[in-house]
Amino acid sequence: MKDRSNVIVVGVDGSVGADAALDFALREGAARGCPVEVVTAWLWVSSADMLGHQNQVRDGRIVVQQMQDEVVEQALARAGTAYDVSRLVVHDFAGRVLASRSDGVSMLVIGSGAQTSSTDRTLGAVAEYCLRHSPVPVVVVPQPERVRARNALTDLSLVPA
Repeated sequence: MKDRSNVIVVGVDGSVGADAALDFALREGAARGCPVEVVTAWLWVSSADMLGHQNQVRDGRIVVQQMQDEVVEQALARAGTAYDVSRLVVHDFAGRVLASRSDGVSMLVIGSGAQTSSTDRTLGAVAEYCLRHSPVPVVVVPQPERVRARNALTDLSLVPA
């Protein structure tokens, strides 16, 4: 088996948080001289009759692969430099795939997930699963809007009364 001990695995799903995680993983990979493996997992839930299941999975994989390609190309353009990047699309639950792919690598990077006003959760289900099941350190990159909101509150608290 190929040595993957210097690989950084990052989960990408097209969300703003995953974009931030990918940007972080690329910067960290460049700083450490590590290749980055971009992983996108998706899970299609079949209809009750299962008709056309194989075609729908194949078509879904094509759409997800195109999304991943666009996200990676945009991140590489933002970075403005070349990186050693591999890509993988898997039809399965994202947390399970990311925890599995992180076995033997240097770190797993994920977005924190979206926080809504209807939940007290600070992490999404995939991030929580990865924290519980990954065999390597997990870096959870916060949603950019959470960071901006927190910074805005900090800036307000520094204003003299």
